[in-house]
Amino acid sequence: MRSISKGIEEQGGFRQNTRLNDALAHFSWSFLGLAAIRVWIQCTMYDRYAFSDAGATSVTINLLRAAFTGLMVLIVLKVGFPARSRILLEWFSVTAMTLASILFLLDSQLTGFHANLAACVLAGAGIVWGGGAWMEFYLRLEPDESLTYALLSLALGSACGLVLGFLPSSVGTMVSMIMPTISFVTLKRALHATDTEAGDSAHARRLDPAPIDTRYDREPRKTWIRLLLGLALFEFAIGVARGFPFGESFEMAPAFQILHQTTVVAASFGVLFLVLAKNRFVRYSALWRAALALVAFGIILLATLDETGMAFGSAFINIVNSVMLGILWYTCYDIARHSSIIPYAVLGICWFVFLLAREAGRWFVMSLPPHGDAVALIDVLMIILLSISIAVMFSDEIPRTREFFEDLRARTPRQAHAALRLEEPNREPVDLVATYGLTPREAEVIGGMITGKSKAAIGKELFISENTVRGYVKNAYAKMDVHNKGQLEAKYYRF
Repeated sequence: MRSISKGIEEQGGFRQNTRLNDALAHFSWSFLGLAAIRVWIQCTMYDRYAFSDAGATSVTINLLRAAFTGLMVLIVLKVGFPARSRILLEWFSVTAMTLASILFLLDSQLTGFHANLAACVLAGAGIVWGGGAWMEFYLRLEPDESLTYALLSLALGSACGLVLGFLPSSVGTMVSMIMPTISFVTLKRALHATDTEAGDSAHARRLDPAPIDTRYDREPRKTWIRLLLGLALFEFAIGVARGFPFGESFEMAPAFQILHQTTVVAASFGVLFLVLAKNRFVRYSALWRAALALVAFGIILLATLDETGMAFGSAFINIVNSVMLGILWYTCYDIARHSSIIPYAVLGICWFVFLLAREAGRWFVMSLPPHGDAVALIDVLMIILLSISIAVMFSDEIPRTREFFEDLRARTPRQAHAALRLEEPNREPVDLVATYGLTPREAEVIGGMITGKSKAAIGKELFISENTVRGYVKNAYAKMDVHNKGQLEAKYYRF
């Protein structure tokens, strides 16, 4: 019993206050490369958040981005998304994003040089896969690891954005020129780091991460319609609020820039502390309700038309918008792990709705700037939309087949033993040799790993070195087309 308990602890990671340490056990700075995309977005699309946004430039890029994202989703769902296409898109993305930054700089520095529209098109097309490419890496991670690196990347991006917000706009644009390349290089290194665990790097790079299970495939279609409708209503209200009440962006004082970026950093570390250090589960609905409350408070401040109140309100709206990136990213990761739909299509659908609804709201208030009684009318409209989105989207009853972020729940050893006893009668190991072509020794090593034994313990038991065990694991992972222990367990058992 004692060895079983130890094995479960090693496999499930329930030891008190060690989940964060385990998630960072293989830490590499390359795993935070997604932060470079956030820095590029802030510098290129939002004028470093030194203003509430970049006005027409932000709207144009994001509407183009939504259009390209929608087109890409349709193509992926129709013909699939092979590795060769993804590699070509990576090179296109780096080139387009870099050229966009260069054109924006030239447009601002050279008299008579007009390239804003071309820069917007390149930016909108490039960023679609600039961020999306990172999902392949995140899907190779365990839930705790994915949450850790997603939130650390968000925090790092905000910290860099805070510094750039106090520098000249041209400096931010020049910095943005190198961000796509940094993202590209760090992604390659991050994938290579996970490839070494999965097997031969060249072979593993061609593999698509497999879902842990497909429970979300049994979810009623109306659940997804309901969630996307709620997201659209919420984001439309966010878009209106970002241009409220005069339809134009306005400069953010240093204090409010600091408030925005430091709150995002604090929120990121706060969630990591609660979930991974304190083992407290944060419900998906609770996160959204907190975001709604902050947006509603920001709208009320904006409606005062007082300069200080509007600055606070705009800062709160930007905070929610930034934190939303982390929530949506992890939501897409969570759905992709438990669905047979192509992960990049899941990501694209969520981002398409997110961008289109938000920029529609921003364009609405920019095209019809409210005056007089219209201010109160639009204020009421936003509150109504937020209320509807609560009713439509935020319920602990959906999804029905599986709770969002369920993998982040920390189980006590007693709960794990109970779950194991319930599951064991229905879980029968497959024949690894016949099913996946493993050698008998490879199958023996994998069987040891499934029971929670370390590589060193397996080596001592089989009278082989730990490096030899690693070699067997490497080969077995490649043959079974898995990248982590969660995927390994899903393929080890016959359900």
